[in-house]
Amino acid sequence: MLKLENVSASYGSVPAISNVSIEIGAGEAVGLLGANGAGKSTTLRAISSLVKLTSGTVSLDGRSL
Repeated sequence: MLKLENVSASYGSVPAISNVSIEIGAGEAVGLLGANGAGKSTTLRAISSLVKLTSGTVSLDGRSL
């Protein structure tokens, strides 16, 4: 299970996402939808550690990423 809890991230001093929480169970298919600039790419970058979190946690099967 992939779990994001109150994840926030920014690019320098510019906040990109704030307090995102998502829980995805095994075998589930999920789509991330939103307008341009809504934070879809930043959320995926936060999950993959390409963007440093300013707060919150990302875990996979109970282990912190």
